[in-house]
Amino acid sequence: MAATKENPITFYDILSQKDGSWSPYTYRTRLTLNYKGLPYRVEYLSYPDIEPTLSARGMVPVSNAFPRYILPVIEDPSEDPNGRPTFVADSFNIAVYLDAKYPAPNYPLAIPPGTRSLQKIFAEQFNNEVGFALVPIALPLISKPGFLDEPGRGHFIRTRTTWFGDLSKLLDTSPEKWAVVEEKWNKFSQAIDHNGSSEAGPFVMGKQISFADFTIGGIINWLRKVDEEGMPRWKHVSEWDGGRWARYWDEVEKFEKNSTEVV
Repeated sequence: MAATKENPITFYDILSQKDGSWSPYTYRTRLTLNYKGLPYRVEYLSYPDIEPTLSARGMVPVSNAFPRYILPVIEDPSEDPNGRPTFVADSFNIAVYLDAKYPAPNYPLAIPPGTRSLQKIFAEQFNNEVGFALVPIALPLISKPGFLDEPGRGHFIRTRTTWFGDLSKLLDTSPEKWAVVEEKWNKFSQAIDHNGSSEAGPFVMGKQISFADFTIGGIINWLRKVDEEGMPRWKHVSEWDGGRWARYWDEVEKFEKNSTEVV
């Protein structure tokens, strides 16, 4: 039984005081759901509530070590009215699952045939290079008062301090840090330019949007959401390569605006 507006997929996202998704990982899933045209409702969870909520819902932990539960997670209704729903964690696994459960031609595919390994490699590489280069520039902003709810903020500071050290000392927007980010981003820009003229388009696969684009879109959305007033960080990125990434964002954002979220 396919999800319906009356019985939609539940998409678990991370609570903040901003509207919508801000995490680069959960945003990939939001775009996947919208692109495939699947009805879903969003349940926002504060960081400390993720494990108890999903455990109470009957989801099996994704790891024996901390964190035992991660977002995004979807809860897909069972085909049996009396059956248990299916839980899937991790944005890539969710895309694979949704493409299998809701296949072409009735639904567009987030991962085109024959590209699953390449999509996975691209997503991991972009996150490991561009995402991690942005950590000192953007990640500490999440810990500032007013972005997360207070329980979530406390959880974020405790866990990220363990991983990255003192967040107040991590913040660094020096020209040297920006040069690293620009170098990493340009590497992917040049790779996309290898598409021939017949394949030319704004996306990684030319005219065809795919999960790889949801990965880039997730990083851009994250940067825009955590940025300070006036979005100076996003303005910096959006001006690179003749405004390429501003135009790219305009295309990706269409799939957020054309939302299938059930309100």
